[in-house]
This record gives sequence, structure tokens and C-alpha cells, in this order.
Amino acid sequence: MIDIHSHVLPFIDDGSASKEISLKMLEDLVKSGVTDVILTPHHNKRFAKEKAQILKEFEEFKKSAKNIPINLYLGQEIEATKETFSLLEKGELITLNNSKYILLEFDYFNYQDIVEYVYRAVVRGYIPIVAHVERYEYFTLEDAIEVKKEGGLIQVNASSLAIRQEKHFGKKVKALMKKGLVDFVASDYHDFRQLCILDAKKVVEKKFGKETAQDLFINNAKKIIEG
Repeated sequence: MIDIHSHVLPFIDDGSASKEISLKMLEDLVKSGVTDVILTPHHNKRFAKEKAQILKEFEEFKKSAKNIPINLYLGQEIEATKETFSLLEKGELITLNNSKYILLEFDYFNYQDIVEYVYRAVVRGYIPIVAHVERYEYFTLEDAIEVKKEGGLIQVNASSLAIRQEKHFGKKVKALMKKGLVDFVASDYHDFRQLCILDAKKVVEKKFGKETAQDLFINNAKKIIEG
């Protein structure tokens, strides 16, 4: 599997507070069948480390993880604000694996025009991925259809499919999947969260078929890895 959304890189956000924790997280991803992972620390009001520092931590972490059989790539989960595109154009934010793909996060409760942000990203030459769409209370099935029409992509969290306590998110995810609107299932792995990407893959295989699971956990993400 290829995981496009994770918070494994230490010292940058709330994902991991130490190198040792992060290395254990990588080992757990490998045990779950993940071969490639994009490390996507937050860029938001709370966490806004300089790009140079993130790149430095990433290179150092790769050296520490050299004996763990997993390929590491870098990106960011970028909070969508009025400054987002200006920061991207200045080169101050990190796209996924240095590609045109960007992972955008929105407010969970307060309405943001996600379709408009997707449009603005696409006209600037980016391929926007809307992170964990099921968590936005105001985001509807119709919104998802419009996101796809505008050229955006949709990511959902593995936990929404695999953890009973998140079944309210799971209903929304399954409705999206029935319409073929989901492009990626990812872990959104933090050290305080349960890793359940393998369980989510099994759920998708059972309910939507192995071909769909192959696309959502591997094939679509390969396009990011390959640029």
C-alpha cells in the first residue's frame, strides 16, 4: 500500500514528539503492508515551521530510518486560507513529493467554499486533494461531485472505515464510494491514533471489490509517487 497522508515526521506537528516514536510508527506501517508513505506534517495556525527546517528534519529522519523497508516522501497537509496560494507560489509550502499534487485541509465546522478553493488550485496548475472530506460537517455529496468536476481529488481516512467509534464518518465515506467519488484512503497517522489502514483495505475489498481497493490504496497514489 501507499499512504499519502501521515504525521510521522517528528518534531514538526502533533504527529510525533520523538524520533523513536516515529521509527516505531514506520515499523507499524510496514507491518500493515505499507511500502511507501508520504510524510505530511500540518501547516496551519498552530503548526507553521519554516520549509527549510522541515526539509532538514526530513533528511535526518530518512537517515535514521534507512534500515526500515519503506520508501519515504515529503509533503504537507496545508490549511486552506486566503494566503495559501500566495505561499505556494513563493515556494514556502511543500507539495506532495515535489509534484503538482497538494493536500488541502479545511475547517471541520465553519463553512469554507471547498469547491472554489479546488478551482483556484487547478487554474494555477495544481492537483488539489481534499483531505478527509468526511470530517467537514457542511460538505455534501453534491459538493464532492463538484470537486471532481473541477479537477480535484478526494481522500478519506482509514479510521472512518475501520473504527466502530467513527461509524458516523463511515456512512458518509461509503456514500461517496458508492458514487465512485473517492480517490485515496490514507492513514492520517498520528502517534496517539490507532493505525488501521490494513483493516480499512479489507473493508473496501469486501464491500467494493479488490479492484477498487487496489485503486484507492495503491494505483492512484502511484501517480503522486511517480510525479
